[in-house]
Amino acid sequence: MTWLVRTVLTEEDKRNLKGIAVELQEIRKLIEELTEKVVNLSDKELMKSFNASPEDLKENQVLNYKETLEKQLDIAEKEFRS
Repeated sequence: MTWLVRTVLTEEDKRNLKGIAVELQEIRKLIEELTEKVVNLSDKELMKSFNASPEDLKENQVLNYKETLEKQLDIAEKEFRS
């Protein structure tokens, strides 16, 4: 019976879905970069090579990624709702 159900997307719906797909790809890329940074930050030998304290370095990078991800999510949410 499921073959009787038909979904029709408008051109605007299709554009919005494509936009969301692009945003999700960018978010995935940022998450992967953040994961790499966290792994590198957990490496004590690597941390010794930096002059900044580990707490300052971690906090700044996480805040930067968090802000970027929040902006990307806001954009995706606005496109999805319109």
